[in-house]
Amino acid sequence: MNPEQPQRDHIKALIAGDLALAAKARTRFGSHEHESALQHLRATVAVCLEYRFGPGAGLGAGRVDRDALGAFMVEVRKSSRTVEPPVDFLAVEGIIRSLYGEPHLLDPLSSAKRSAALYALLRHQVRAHPWIAGNADTMIDRAQQVMKAWTHEGLGS
Repeated sequence: MNPEQPQRDHIKALIAGDLALAAKARTRFGSHEHESALQHLRATVAVCLEYRFGPGAGLGAGRVDRDALGAFMVEVRKSSRTVEPPVDFLAVEGIIRSLYGEPHLLDPLSSAKRSAALYALLRHQVRAHPWIAGNADTMIDRAQQVMKAWTHEGLGS
């Protein structure tokens, strides 16, 4: 099996909203792969957010437009009213802003908060753009390119 396959399976399950399948994929991770899974999720979210905020998420793009971010956050709040556990909207905004020119906003977020906020963003984008689910492999391939750039340029956090 390709060593990247458990990561791909994990992200595909998250895109599909199948948390049980995502948990099953995580059981195939080595001890060092859990942090990598968070980076895979962050890169996938970066790719998904480019459809809303423009190219270059996580790749040195300038700051996100405040009005566009405000409108997006209203949408996220509306679509997440009944989600349990509740979405941490400050973490969600921090994740977005970290991908668009303010990477230091990741620093105060624990891995658990990052993961939950990234998943909330992924689910929102899949609901807004259902074609993402049908093109999971393409999204993951693009996310892997983003991660390679992070490694090469020292941009990932």
